[in-house]
Amino acid sequence: MGKMSHFRFIEKNIDVSDILADIKDEDWAIAGSLQGAAGDTKPYGFLPLTMAAVKHPDDDPKKTVLQQNTPMYYRYPAIRKWLKTYKLHRHSRAAFFKLRPGESLGRHVDEGDYYLTRDRYHLSLQGTYLYTVEDEVHQIDPGTFFWFDNKKIHESYNNSNVDRLTFVFDVPKGKNNP
Repeated sequence: MGKMSHFRFIEKNIDVSDILADIKDEDWAIAGSLQGAAGDTKPYGFLPLTMAAVKHPDDDPKKTVLQQNTPMYYRYPAIRKWLKTYKLHRHSRAAFFKLRPGESLGRHVDEGDYYLTRDRYHLSLQGTYLYTVEDEVHQIDPGTFFWFDNKKIHESYNNSNVDRLTFVFDVPKGKNNP
């Protein structure tokens, strides 16, 4: 019997041009100004549409299942339309991320109560990147929609000459998930 993959490729070669057209450079600065948000206040490449909601600044966003749509959620109709095509409009946290050429999002595991009940998906929008889960590596091309096991050690490396742009979102575990 073969080894089980830590990835599930749902669709490739998706036309993401409408989604990319919605993304505005000035929107990337939103994360630091959100009320009730936790984490890095001036991250490079984090544009949250739906994020963890905390009641107190010391609350751990990895433990809360509370979430809130940001003002950016309503500015991105193309990604909302895309989510609806997969019946994923009732997602949990969701954000656009970018990673500079040659940079890596280091090895980590998504830990905390929140992640125990969620599946993690990516829709690649721009640039290519190597995605590793445990010892399984795939090159991800723009227009690739996939699930991966974020409860295992994983990392991303931008091996292209442009910012890697991806839409990352979580969905409550369920039998109808892609």
